[in-house]
Amino acid sequence: MNTDTPTTTATSTRTGPAPGPGPAHPRRVLLVTGGIGEGHHAAARAVEERARRAWPGVEVVWTDTLDGMGRGTGPVFRAIYAGCMRRFSWLYELYFWLLWHVRPFRAGTRAVIGAWSGRGLARQLARHSPDLVVATFPEGITGLGALRRRGRLPMPAVAVMADPAPHPLWVDPGLDLHLVSTDAAAALVRRAAPDARARVAALPVSSRFTPPPVEAARARPQVYVSCGSMAFGDVAAACAAVLDAGADVLVSSGRNATVRRRLCAVGRAHPRGAAMRVVDWVDDPAAATRDCDVVVANAGGATTLEALACARPLLLFAPIAGHGRATAALLADAGLARVCPAPADLTAALADLARDGHREALVASLLARLAGTDLTADVAALADLARLRAQPRATPGPRHPRVRSQDALFLHAATPEVPQQVGARILIEDPDGRDDWPEALAGLIRDRVPDIPLLRRRLLRPRPGRPLRWLVDDTPDPGRHVRPGIVEIGADGTAPTWDDALTAFFATVVDPVATGWELQVARDRAAGEIAVLAKVHHALGDGLAVTDALIRLLSDEITPATPDRPRSTPDEPAGVAHRLRRAAVVVRGVASLALVGGAGASPLAGRVAGTAHRRAGVCLDGAQVRAAARAHGVGTTVLLLAVVAETLHTLLTERDPQAVPAAVRTMVPMTTRTSATVGSRALGNRTAAVSIDLPTGPMSPAERVGRVEKALAAGSSAGQPDGAAAVLRVLGLLPWRLQAQLVRLAYGRRFFHALASVMPGSRRPLHSRGGLIREVYPVLPLADGVGLAVGALHWGRTTAIGITADPGLIPEIGGIPDRVRASLSAVQDRVDRVD
Repeated sequence: MNTDTPTTTATSTRTGPAPGPGPAHPRRVLLVTGGIGEGHHAAARAVEERARRAWPGVEVVWTDTLDGMGRGTGPVFRAIYAGCMRRFSWLYELYFWLLWHVRPFRAGTRAVIGAWSGRGLARQLARHSPDLVVATFPEGITGLGALRRRGRLPMPAVAVMADPAPHPLWVDPGLDLHLVSTDAAAALVRRAAPDARARVAALPVSSRFTPPPVEAARARPQVYVSCGSMAFGDVAAACAAVLDAGADVLVSSGRNATVRRRLCAVGRAHPRGAAMRVVDWVDDPAAATRDCDVVVANAGGATTLEALACARPLLLFAPIAGHGRATAALLADAGLARVCPAPADLTAALADLARDGHREALVASLLARLAGTDLTADVAALADLARLRAQPRATPGPRHPRVRSQDALFLHAATPEVPQQVGARILIEDPDGRDDWPEALAGLIRDRVPDIPLLRRRLLRPRPGRPLRWLVDDTPDPGRHVRPGIVEIGADGTAPTWDDALTAFFATVVDPVATGWELQVARDRAAGEIAVLAKVHHALGDGLAVTDALIRLLSDEITPATPDRPRSTPDEPAGVAHRLRRAAVVVRGVASLALVGGAGASPLAGRVAGTAHRRAGVCLDGAQVRAAARAHGVGTTVLLLAVVAETLHTLLTERDPQAVPAAVRTMVPMTTRTSATVGSRALGNRTAAVSIDLPTGPMSPAERVGRVEKALAAGSSAGQPDGAAAVLRVLGLLPWRLQAQLVRLAYGRRFFHALASVMPGSRRPLHSRGGLIREVYPVLPLADGVGLAVGALHWGRTTAIGITADPGLIPEIGGIPDRVRASLSAVQDRVDRVD
């Protein structure tokens, strides 16, 4: 326990087991801080204050990380830190640079500090059995991360940044969450540890730091010069520059006799020295900050955050080395502070603030940033972490499972121009036009994703020479996955049409390491419709798996925790004869794929210029599709592939009647989820490909349907799906760089010119937040040099078709939906004649 901290609280000591699963809120919180300066303690006090507001009766205990690292560690650390800052700032700057830029140094520092501080923290965890751990001290965060990796931190642990610009020791991917103050700080967290979760929260300061009432500017501004509890930097020069600007000064010496002597010397020597008040210590920094007009600081963490919380203009004078300069750069880039490297710069900045309306405009901007932030709500939300960690999970699984070769294919096949991301546009009736859909999605993610294995996965950052692995995220962060705001559809909205909204959403590439999948809410107020736009990196799963995961996330009727049941095969032979038959099928399939050969040239293939692929959707009457299929005596997959072929025929004929190819080589993924050994909710990509030549030359619709049926049957009976699966398994045995080269050689326009997939969906009505899920449009990616991908999904009474096209190769994409409808009508002619 840190007995030096005045707000340290330990109302009782509990040595029994942690509370049972699913408490309404944490009953005991352990605050992990450190006694270097006052900033870490100040952030911990803010958390304690908000925890007591959010969770009445909660017990809060403190521990000082340095105290647990051994006798004398605290004084030694403080002396080294102060000595570097005062006399050898270049040495601390070098240390800070090495942490960011030299990976072995960063890893070694984390390992040493983590093992050292972790021992003491383990004793405190055993002593107090907290339900939640909140750390505000870098060495404590590193120690907690080390304990998590050794399985000695079962309760949720959160890092709260007491500095606007976190450095690598502030961040550990083993912790459940990092609360930061700005989007730029969240980016720094991801840079320091790409697998770490960060959320932008309110400033971690006491509620006493609140903006004062807006008043007219004083003739002589009151400037609070605050250089932290240790008074680092040239405080005397800062005060002289403020006096030169004609302002009054309140400054603290930090109980440092040398600093006080220098300040008093400035007071005696400066012509306006009488306007400077020097104190040893500011007992009420909140009142001092509120009562001033401007805050001058050295970019230390707590002072800057407190100034921002009070909406005071912030001038950062000669920022201290390391994290101080990083903070100054971050705040300046965000427009939250102005950096003044020299005394003349500080005097000039104060003069600028004194100009008509300049300071008032800056204060208004700072107040606008504070609007809507609530640290109590941010702390209260941490109860969700405690509940999620306390609940048993349906599929715990390994923490870093290996990426299957079928899934790695889409990591290797992705290029900057052709990212591999699948998804959907899920259309939901919402006549009331509710504005809280993004917040509702965030709640569903917190509650349901821990039981949806596909959505818990992100890619562990690849390491050369090592197998690709997944990171399983037990406590998903909605801020990582839900884009803020709602895209309005319509002439006056953000996007004119649904297709435009989907095109814009998919134009940015989902990062398999940082996010894995993303959601965006779009709305057509006039139609009373909400759509959830979803994109998922293809490596996480095929279209069926992704659609199933998204519906389990959104649907009112489906229980996310429903386990998958693999099919049993009690009568399936497993002897030598059976294995030989299976091997023969594989050999025949590989041979069939090889004999198919290259795809040649095609008007649908060529160079794909960028990621701005166009998306279009068309909704067909599912009953008409099924009736047409029955009339032709085929399944709906064959019927819809024939509709695609008819559409391509009309499109290419109109483009150039003399250059219409007889066929377009098309890759048709076929699910293996109906096989005996694969569960319907098995993770990853469970598809095998059949290569067919879609007939696009002139012929009757009936003949086109017949040719598609024969081509699909021939590819399937030749064992192409088994052969493709076997090839992928062999690829998985090769070094990953060689895998990538072979995949990029085979997965593209050399062997096919289009992709087409038909997927089953739900025939029974499903709802989300009470609204009917009316249509689900699948979104498929292109491949390298391939200009068209078509996905069809049967849903309720509809068959929704999602089309992806490169506008450079297929500029006619805007007219494809009408062509698809016309093609279905042409194929239906036989139905009409039968009737």
